[in-house]
Amino acid sequence: MAVKAQSDPISFDETVEVHYPTTVLERRHHGCGDLNAALYTLLKSLAETNRSDHRENAIYSGRISTQGGYQTAKHRNFLERTDAAVVTLRERIILPAAAHYLTQVFGPPASSLRPWLMGWANFLTAGDWQAPHMHPTPGNLASGVYYVRLPEGREPPQGWIEFLNPHPISVHHGFTLTRRLEPEEGKLLLFPPYHIHYVHPFRLPGERAIIAFDLLRERPNLDLTF
Repeated sequence: MAVKAQSDPISFDETVEVHYPTTVLERRHHGCGDLNAALYTLLKSLAETNRSDHRENAIYSGRISTQGGYQTAKHRNFLERTDAAVVTLRERIILPAAAHYLTQVFGPPASSLRPWLMGWANFLTAGDWQAPHMHPTPGNLASGVYYVRLPEGREPPQGWIEFLNPHPISVHHGFTLTRRLEPEEGKLLLFPPYHIHYVHPFRLPGERAIIAFDLLRERPNLDLTF
């Protein structure tokens, strides 16, 4: 018995999803030399004053990735400071970039987000580094870093940030296991809080001053004061 060939049209429904995106924004700012100089002066003063203070230098907590150097304490939100340079950084650099990034990641629903910035400053010298880590704070929408000052004469990858591929099996499709990004004074990075990263140590004299932050969905119920 002959089998009748398919005569009706074949149709289908289809959706394409991107699972677990790792969108990273690099924004290079120009004309911010005076701003960076003011931020550097502030960070250097804080580091010199608080480096040996076990309450004010977060590295003594034993619960952060920074190895050596100075990092502002967790009970202080650096980005709530009223210094003119900090206000400029927050209002003219971080928040505009954050709004753009959240739109890229979340689409139209991002317009209803009013994220709260939780920031800290980090001041490293020769031999200091940051171990692999991520930013798992509840309600964290994105994490970022702004480069204020970098050591001169360093060779790659000294002081570079390196991200780990969250899908290592993807090397079978030609992707690398890590992605290394060069730091630049005035550069801002934004990335998912689950994107594991670390910072290579540098050996030459000099200082690496940065401001890092998280974009939280709402202000946590913490006493974050100066």
